[in-house]
Amino acid sequence: MKKLLLSSTFLVICSAAANASDLRLPVKAPVAAAPAFSWTGCYIGAHVGGTQIRSSAATNFEGSGSTGDNGSGVIAGGQVGCNYQAGNWVFGIEGEGAWSNSGATNTLIVSPVDSIRLTTKNTGNFSIAGRTGISFDRTLIYGKGGWAFGLFDFNSTLNCCFVAPTFVSGSYNRNGFLVGAGVEHAVTRNWTVKFEYNYLDFGSNLVNVGTVFGTGAPVNVSEAPTSHVFKIGANYRFDFGGAPVLAKY
Repeated sequence: MKKLLLSSTFLVICSAAANASDLRLPVKAPVAAAPAFSWTGCYIGAHVGGTQIRSSAATNFEGSGSTGDNGSGVIAGGQVGCNYQAGNWVFGIEGEGAWSNSGATNTLIVSPVDSIRLTTKNTGNFSIAGRTGISFDRTLIYGKGGWAFGLFDFNSTLNCCFVAPTFVSGSYNRNGFLVGAGVEHAVTRNWTVKFEYNYLDFGSNLVNVGTVFGTGAPVNVSEAPTSHVFKIGANYRFDFGGAPVLAKY
C-alpha cells in the first residue's frame, strides 16, 4: 500500500512538471508604429507682407546727377510648391505670385532750368525659385533663389526751359532674380506657417520721359528698381510623399 501511494505521488509531480514546461512567459506586443513627420509632399498657400523698394535713376544728359530714393508698400499673394526630404535635408521648388502697391519717386536735376520727377510703382511680382533647407523635425530653416518677373507703372514730369511741364506715363515688365531665406513650422501634419525675407533685383530699364523743348531730343531715364520683401504665410500640405515609419516598443 505504501509503495502504491509513493508511486502515485511521483506520477502526479512528474505530470505537473511537464505541464509547467509548456507554459511560456507573456510577450509584450509592440505598440502600433508611429509615423514620423516628413516635409515630402506638395503644398498651396497664401502670404501677406511689407516691401521696401529702391529705385536708382540717371538721365542720358551728360553731367546730370543720379538719385536713389526709397519707398514702401504692402503685398498679398499666393504660392504653390513641392518638397522632397532626404535625411534632415529638404529640397524643393516654389512658384509665387503677388500684388504690390510699393513705389518710389526720383527727382533729377538736369540743369539749372531742367528737372525730371519720376515715380515708379511695382504693381506685381512673379517668381520661380528653388529651396534648400535643413529640418529639425517640424521646423524647417531654408534658403531660396531663382527667377523673378516684375510689373511696373511709371509717371514722369519733365520741367524744361520755363515752359509748361510735360507729363508722361506708361508701364513696363522686367526680368530679374530673387534670393531669400525663411523658417517654416508645421503646426499640424498638414498646416504650416512661415516667415520669409526676399531680395529682388530687376536690373536697369530705360524709360523715355519726353523730348527736349525746341530740339526734339529724347529724354531717357535709366532706372534700376530693387525690393526688400518681408512676409508671413501659411501653407496646406497634401503629404503625397508619405512619411518614414518609426516603430516604438
